[in-house]
Amino acid sequence: MPPNTFDFPIAPRANSTGHTPPGEAFKDQWTHPTDVFSVLLLLGGDVVNKALGQLSGGRLTPVTFSFGWVSYAITTLLASVGDTKLMPRDSEGSCLVITAKNGYTRTNSSWVIARMLRDHDSWMHPRVKSRLEWMIDERHHYLQRKAKPGTKIPRPGQTGLCISIYEPSKTVPAGKPRHDVTYWSGVFVAACQLLLATAPLIREHDWSILVITVCGTVLALGTGSLPEWAIEKWACRRGSHNSYILTSGNGAQHAILILGNGKGLNLEDLAVGSQMQPRPSSTHTRFILAVISIMWIGLLVSAAGMTENTSYLLAIGGIGMIHNVVVVGLRRDPSTLGIHLEYRDVVGEMTVMDALLDLEAKYPQVGASLLPIFFPGQLRLDETSKWEALRQRGEQQAEQATSSEGQQEPAQEPAQDPAPESWEAHAKTFETG
Repeated sequence: MPPNTFDFPIAPRANSTGHTPPGEAFKDQWTHPTDVFSVLLLLGGDVVNKALGQLSGGRLTPVTFSFGWVSYAITTLLASVGDTKLMPRDSEGSCLVITAKNGYTRTNSSWVIARMLRDHDSWMHPRVKSRLEWMIDERHHYLQRKAKPGTKIPRPGQTGLCISIYEPSKTVPAGKPRHDVTYWSGVFVAACQLLLATAPLIREHDWSILVITVCGTVLALGTGSLPEWAIEKWACRRGSHNSYILTSGNGAQHAILILGNGKGLNLEDLAVGSQMQPRPSSTHTRFILAVISIMWIGLLVSAAGMTENTSYLLAIGGIGMIHNVVVVGLRRDPSTLGIHLEYRDVVGEMTVMDALLDLEAKYPQVGASLLPIFFPGQLRLDETSKWEALRQRGEQQAEQATSSEGQQEPAQEPAQDPAPESWEAHAKTFETG
């Protein structure tokens, strides 16, 4: 009798570990990123801070809702209880602010001045570009003349010193930024984010994504529209009569001379940034910062508990982050930073010494103020004689101007006004009537 045989179906072995296969895990995470958005909200706070520094200063600061806002909210919470400032510190490299009349030099810590010097290549006047091209061509021809015939010498990228001369606008007040395309792009991107957030509401009647986006946008606009931003951004006296020179120091290709006409900002004050803040943050501002920071943390908790349609939140935050990165990196005109300039002249030679001598001949004391920056060592005898001749000529011109003024007898002696840059003159700017 044959033995009994039993047929049993062979089932696949179950996953004894209970783990989801890697492929399915990746697919599920990218399809429903449940907790990624809450983590990303904590990253990129420095980008948000710099975007606020770029666009703040007016009634509306269109910095978009993006990753990093909660991280930045912790910083603002510290600002509400401590001495932390809202404006970002200068991180664009070395920058010196030199007072032309006496050569006093300050190391810059102002975001506005640093950005203006960093972006100079993008907003310089066409005549400055032409002069720079001429200088480089002259240096190239000089090198070719000094080399053997037929030698290929590449065109140099830098030579000498090019000084751009500008004057503050007499019609547009300083400290009032002009709104450009970069500024208004924030409004457009915020509208696109809100439009994207309505997709889950229309498709699945899920209003949570729209609520998170609206709350984040309102908090972002509220944070950037505090009046404290304008106070810190332009923490200086107005109506300066002094001339100032901006440069990155010895070896720089450019220097910017801003002539004093009583309409510009006191860049010597502005260079030290928040250290010259006219007043400490008010209790009202500190309270608002604390409330906004707590609301940002509440928004993070709410976003962390969401499990449906979180890919929309990821897309909305990604769009905002890309926009903020672009805003921080774009080069802008100084008028968008509240400094309105009008072109006056350019001085440039293929050697730094010749450029400074020409500058001193046109604008006495200005070239001499830059001399210790670019030539800290001892000068040659011929250079010393040239500077001495310019100094004597400047003294003669000053004596002639003084004598001509003394010959004109006024009908009545006017009241003596305080020095233009004195604190007494600053106090009189607050007088009315």
